[in-house]
Amino acid sequence: MEWQQLEYFRAAAQEEHFTKAAERLSVSQPALSRSLAKLQRELGVELFDRQGRTVRLNHYGRSFYARAARILQEMDEAKLELHRMRQMQFGEVSLAFLKSLGIAFVPRLLGSFRERYPQVSFKLHQNATAAMLEQLRRGEVDLCLSAVADTTPEIAWRSLWTEEMFVFVHRSHPFAGRRSIEFAEIADERFIALKPGFSSRTLLDKLFLDNGREPRVIFEGEETIGILGFVAANLGIALLPRIDGVAMKDIAALSLADRSLHRAIGLAWVRNRALSPAASLFREHLIEFSQNGASS
Repeated sequence: MEWQQLEYFRAAAQEEHFTKAAERLSVSQPALSRSLAKLQRELGVELFDRQGRTVRLNHYGRSFYARAARILQEMDEAKLELHRMRQMQFGEVSLAFLKSLGIAFVPRLLGSFRERYPQVSFKLHQNATAAMLEQLRRGEVDLCLSAVADTTPEIAWRSLWTEEMFVFVHRSHPFAGRRSIEFAEIADERFIALKPGFSSRTLLDKLFLDNGREPRVIFEGEETIGILGFVAANLGIALLPRIDGVAMKDIAALSLADRSLHRAIGLAWVRNRALSPAASLFREHLIEFSQNGASS
């Protein structure tokens, strides 16, 4: 029995006319008739009753059709699934992410994804959270790995993990030998900070605003590593999360004793904008990857 015979049989049963079935399948009517005749010989029974120019399934035909239709449906679904998988395995994903995540997390993430889907290519963007979310709204990126949860209604958000914020000081600083510190002790310190728009700067400003103060920021930058470099040069202190993959030579990290300060890292996308198959596949992989503890 050939697969083509089942397709010819299904078409003839649905059209109840050999000529119409042949036209539907773009084959000649004699070729379809020969195929069906061969099928019936192999099965040892007639499947159709002729009524003038039309044909109708008989008792055997109806029984065989029920099973043949399920087999063909399974094959159709299998072909569709393979087509979708092929679309997923090719294509391009545009991802925006925090600069601090580009040191270790994103390289590991992309490495694990490309082990499974090496044909997918990426366009990567690094910026302040506010700028990345604007890129997302404009359709310049598919997904945004950021630190803001209170997004606008059109932005969907999936929280992935949280990071504690630490006070970083030079090893010669009077605070360096301690494990924690209170806000009042750092209120008058000189701060090295990221520029406004970055999530760490937002948390720094909010910390001081909640205490009725304003931070004394003497240097602003756009790179977390650069900020830590200024701290390592003993030019000031900083409020940042621990950055995986960055050596902490000449720097000490202290917790805030009187206030636990964290930032949430999550994945954002436009709620009603369809993602490409490759981007949808990568989104699922990213969520699974972060849940398996790869963010630590």
